[in-house]
Amino acid sequence: MQKNTVKEKLKAGQTVCGTSLEITLDPEMALLLKVAGLDFFFVDTEHCPADYHEIQAICRTARGAGIIPLVRITENEPHLITRTLDVGAMGIIVPRVHSAEEARAAVDSIKYLPEGRRGFGMRSVIHDFRFTNPVDEMASANRETLTVLQIESKEGLSCVEQIAATPHADALFIGPYDLTISMCIAEQFDSPVFWSAVERVVAACEAVGIAAGIQSPRMELLREAKRRGVRFLLYSSDVAVLLEGFRRAMAELKDALPKAAAQ
Repeated sequence: MQKNTVKEKLKAGQTVCGTSLEITLDPEMALLLKVAGLDFFFVDTEHCPADYHEIQAICRTARGAGIIPLVRITENEPHLITRTLDVGAMGIIVPRVHSAEEARAAVDSIKYLPEGRRGFGMRSVIHDFRFTNPVDEMASANRETLTVLQIESKEGLSCVEQIAATPHADALFIGPYDLTISMCIAEQFDSPVFWSAVERVVAACEAVGIAAGIQSPRMELLREAKRRGVRFLLYSSDVAVLLEGFRRAMAELKDALPKAAAQ
């Protein structure tokens, strides 16, 4: 399996930047994002109907282009994790991790023995028809596959230190909307309660040498999160970027057009 540059950068204490995809799953999108300067993206199967053929196609293009393709699965279930990895994802984002036991179960499905219990299915999208032997390929997959666990509930936050300490986890990813909803401060991203939660996640991650992450369309929120130690940063999504871009462009275009003569 090829080197996971996002995992490498996070281990070195660096910051990585990405986004999520819901509707723009044409393989060319991976190259576009690479040229735009992103380190990674994730296909959001939790909230969009992407199928495995689409995931495999965009993952193969991403691997060739040098941008890291991740996938957020729908549920923390072994068959969803294994099949997603088998079609080329270089990392899994697991939603709604509420306990250390759920975190351990996710890692078990993501990693091969001796680190986990993933079923063997080494397809060509993973090794590009350069298969060596099962032992080396499994070790390579374990080494390069990124494991990201989402903290998006009061329950998860209450035991975030134990979740962060899960062996072979690489990052904890704050779901800001779900987390604030769970804390009964929906979308109050200026609340001290929210930022206290962010700081707790960051502290839990730093204590064990992994990264904290967050996603937002609000650049000021991402800047503040970075200032507080968040290193796995996701700006917006394909839908939000396209909508905002076209809205802004159309407003400027229409403002530049001659006004209709007064009747």
